[in-house]
Amino acid sequence: MNYLGKHIIDIDHIDRDYIENIFSITLRLKTQNEVKEYFNNKNICTLFFEDSTRTRLSFEKASNNLKANFHNLDLSTSSVNKGESFFNTIKTVESIGMDIYIIRHGSSGAAIFAAKNLKGTVINAGDGSHAHPTQALSDLFTIKEQKKDFAKLEISIVGDFLFSRVARSNILAFLKMGSKVNILGPPELTSPQISDAYAQYNHLYPGSLKFYNELKQPLINSDIIMALRIQKERFNKETKVDLDNYKSKWRIDKELLDHCKKNILIMHPGPMNEELEISHNVAHSDISLINKQVENGVYVRQSIMQDIFEGED
Repeated sequence: MNYLGKHIIDIDHIDRDYIENIFSITLRLKTQNEVKEYFNNKNICTLFFEDSTRTRLSFEKASNNLKANFHNLDLSTSSVNKGESFFNTIKTVESIGMDIYIIRHGSSGAAIFAAKNLKGTVINAGDGSHAHPTQALSDLFTIKEQKKDFAKLEISIVGDFLFSRVARSNILAFLKMGSKVNILGPPELTSPQISDAYAQYNHLYPGSLKFYNELKQPLINSDIIMALRIQKERFNKETKVDLDNYKSKWRIDKELLDHCKKNILIMHPGPMNEELEISHNVAHSDISLINKQVENGVYVRQSIMQDIFEGED
């Protein structure tokens, strides 16, 4: 079930049945490579107020696969540069006529604000440090595709929890699927406030979430390591992160993996700062699922939009 009805804002408002349904649709799309119904009477618009490669292109490819009409508002040449507000921008696009609005914005809460003010469906493509639900669903499917039982998995997420919207969505997604989750990072990127915020999940999923300020020991029993991007563009004068120190103590590389399970899998939501968060050799090794995450992003986002359109009929 999607408790927000048609909108996809975060993992909070969808349950496991909804996730499993998206898995089923995605599997059919990948194996049958065809769409039962085309949606050439539907209009999809991306409004990306922040940069993107994977998410925006995958939504465009997914829209084309559905034979829907895809529109991209190029913010660099839009009236935003003339001072038009976020509210007036989305209302202008609504007046032109869209069915789905795919929004990325630097402010947490922008997607739910849009959902409350638009008649069509809003899909959150990332809002500030809050959430990135379609990335989390793509990552879940990538793991499912490896024939893994979520209830038997221990997943360690490493890196920047201070600014990562992917972290929040993935942590909740993994917990909902029954996995154990380890949060690993230096104190400056896993502040007490962040730890307190995530600790609330332990009330819902007792004993399934643990916090560490060390790297090697928690990885010994891990089945999957997910490295997070260090979001340098969000740093401010109060952010005290020594990147050289991070690289020496927290980078995922072959030397570290020598102490892990032989069948361990590596993930990263991208884009990567190679040799800072993860070495090039590991990122492009046989145990890496990173390119699969990108590939599956198209199919999962296509499944989500197909499910929305079919629910409208």
